[in-house]
Amino acid sequence: MKLKLLAITLACTLPVVAGAQVYTWKDSSGRTHFSDQPPPNTDAKAVRSNMVPEPAAAPKSAGSPPVANASGVPEAKASAPKGWEERDRDFKQRQAEKAEADAKLKKEQEAKADKERYCSDLRRNIAMLERGGRVGKANEKGENIPMDDSQMQAEISRSKAQLAKDCK
Repeated sequence: MKLKLLAITLACTLPVVAGAQVYTWKDSSGRTHFSDQPPPNTDAKAVRSNMVPEPAAAPKSAGSPPVANASGVPEAKASAPKGWEERDRDFKQRQAEKAEADAKLKKEQEAKADKERYCSDLRRNIAMLERGGRVGKANEKGENIPMDDSQMQAEISRSKAQLAKDCK
């Protein structure tokens, strides 16, 4: 019986205690104190309680003009907190911008890797042609046709010109 009475009493007093304002201050020795009533002659600050709603701002009259900033542009919602829809939209916009930047960076890295491969292939072909020996080139049918010395020199000069142009 006493346990039920205690439970009912606690249940009734909990909303009153939960909604109470809490104050904080520091004493002369520097210790921080918390209380539901501020002590006299101290610089006590009210701690915001999650249970107590803040008072709503007074609505502007319909005839009052919007406040303008220094550049003369009206500020409609400059100080109003953002709603969840606006925060969500901003978040999605930041995600899209980041994804776009990542895609651009990846594309640039792939282009750089392709160019390095191309230049490496050109250098390797020039070295192979200068080394001499039996070098051939495929024709339209896919058959390997050996190159003579003049064709090899023409291919070397063409490859060197391409290397100088594209691989600086």
